[in-house]
Amino acid sequence: MCDTDILSDIKDVRARLELAKLDIRDLKQPTQVLTFDEDANDQDVTLLELDKSVLQVIQNGGSLVIRGNEDDTAVLCTDDSTFSLKRAVTSNSLILVPDCTTNKDDLHDTIDDEISLLYRSAVGWKSDYLEMQRIHPQTSRLLSLLQQSYYKGPQFEEEQAGKCFTLSELMNEIQASEVEVMTFLCKINSCCIEGKWRLLDFGYIVECMGELLQLIECESWSCGRVPFVEAVEKINDSGELVPSFILKHLLGSYGFQVDSDEDVVCYQLDETKICRFFAEMLLRDVSKFNLKEFLEVWKSSVPSGMVADEKYLLGLALIDKTSNPHTVKLFKVDQLPIDMQQRFNSLFTVKEKWTYEQIEPYIEDICVKGQTVSAMLTKHARSSTMDGVKYFSTRKPITT
Repeated sequence: MCDTDILSDIKDVRARLELAKLDIRDLKQPTQVLTFDEDANDQDVTLLELDKSVLQVIQNGGSLVIRGNEDDTAVLCTDDSTFSLKRAVTSNSLILVPDCTTNKDDLHDTIDDEISLLYRSAVGWKSDYLEMQRIHPQTSRLLSLLQQSYYKGPQFEEEQAGKCFTLSELMNEIQASEVEVMTFLCKINSCCIEGKWRLLDFGYIVECMGELLQLIECESWSCGRVPFVEAVEKINDSGELVPSFILKHLLGSYGFQVDSDEDVVCYQLDETKICRFFAEMLLRDVSKFNLKEFLEVWKSSVPSGMVADEKYLLGLALIDKTSNPHTVKLFKVDQLPIDMQQRFNSLFTVKEKWTYEQIEPYIEDICVKGQTVSAMLTKHARSSTMDGVKYFSTRKPITT
């Protein structure tokens, strides 16, 4: 570019500053003159607004994946989080300039009204961009897929007609990050069998847990120290009743591995999980249970040394003390919708008023990072106090 053209451009810059009523001494140099490439357009690029955590993922070499089938609204996933994508429109067009100088170290104050020019090429422009918002992983489809092939024991595998899924196959179907999918699989006690993720049939769980608890009682073992290898050998001494991988899975699902002074792998059964297991077993096949009778049967059925406390029913069963007699029924959190508004609609349909302690376990699982149960109750429910107890009820008419 010749000196004449540069002087003309400087003159043009000064004219534009005067028209905009800007003082050149208030601006940083160099001045960047933009020209549009011949093939510049607004179609080749999509802009995505990132929060700091997602930007850090990219800067660290991580990847972003857009997930969804043809009929889904697309979501964007990092390794451990899921985000909705919503198109937002800007009032002014955004010009795409790859070589634009923005680093503060490359800018300097204007000295003696001198203008230094840099010429930059604009490759396109956009008047919209995609906004990201963290959402709960879309795991309802995951549960539906796993329910196609309940594991009922090795003797029934030849009769199994439902499709089984590897983790990779599940990831192709589910709108969630891999960490969130694995967390959900563990939460619902799914078991990886020969590379496929399976739900255990509840009847099969009852059968296997019955064998385990009977062995613990017969051997006078403590529920706080169950030797794994010895348990496998004794349960299966006359034939394989409970495969070792199933027993290990159940001990991990209803307990946890503990340190041992000897070179022996031991597990401790968790009182809360065992009591909830027995409660579900009692409530599973009845619509309602007389509360007094249920508590008597429940407390007498749990292993020796464990105490069945009503608090263990939170998030598993609903107690109705407004009826006569008082009743209890199974009401599991994993049977509820994952959409927040639909979740509240379901809760207030089955029960008009809830205490915080009652409703918390039915809300906390769908609170994404940064959300709290209290904040969600403030947004979706109305609080009232009766006899010194705070209750939560629907804020608006329930929609279906």
